[in-house]
Amino acid sequence: MTSEKDYLATLKRARKNLPAHVFEKSRFQIPKADVFKEGNKTWITDWGRILKILNRESESDHLAKHLAREFATSSTEERGRLCLQGKFSGTMINRELETYVKEFVLCEECGKPDTKLAKEGRILIKVCEACGARGAVK
Repeated sequence: MTSEKDYLATLKRARKNLPAHVFEKSRFQIPKADVFKEGNKTWITDWGRILKILNRESESDHLAKHLAREFATSSTEERGRLCLQGKFSGTMINRELETYVKEFVLCEECGKPDTKLAKEGRILIKVCEACGARGAVK
């Protein structure tokens, strides 16, 4: 009986140490990009907002490289906007953002978007700050 009490006390203490956002039931929505075409360039004008929602402000180059690779083009960041060489529709960009979120942002264990990307050697690891899950991504 004492071991059960110890277990429950330990469980209660561990739960108290978890961050508050773990218990929130808010629904995460994948951001829609505001796309503007200018000549042979496509601008994502709300790039900073997208990075903030996805919690990728420090890893903005990863998302930019992903988009450039998927569209087989080059990309540059300027004043909170992303420029892709070529003409791409908003639908194409939003579809690719959705693919990125499912693969690199959402946790496989708890489904929350509270993840960070970390490199361990040559392997890219997705670490969930909500539940502590870790897993390699391609």
